[in-house]
Amino acid sequence: MFEVSYQTTFCATHRLTEGGQPIEPQHGHDWRVEAVAAGDALDRMGVVIDFERLKEALGEVAARFHYKDMNEHPAFAGQSTSAEVVARYFFHEVRKGLGAEGRRLRRVQVWEAPGCSATYFE
Repeated sequence: MFEVSYQTTFCATHRLTEGGQPIEPQHGHDWRVEAVAAGDALDRMGVVIDFERLKEALGEVAARFHYKDMNEHPAFAGQSTSAEVVARYFFHEVRKGLGAEGRRLRRVQVWEAPGCSATYFE
């Protein structure tokens, strides 16, 4: 089995909520996110998936939030923007962005800060 990954960063603010109410002040992070694809076979180029495809798909999703308040994004309406919720959102959006190659996406890991991460996989 092979795994390949691509990481990117973005700056965004967020705040955790409970029952739709803020439970902490809005604050910012230099988020880091990694998408990991896997497969037991390589394509004709000898890769699981081209790094540029991962870069494009992950970068497009990260760009939606760069220098923005994540809580204001419609995808998070009524949800707390915990690292876990953000990782799940990125997983589904990157998978869509990869089209047919999305079946190779295995997990997405999101770091709010060094040492603090959440991973989503199916």
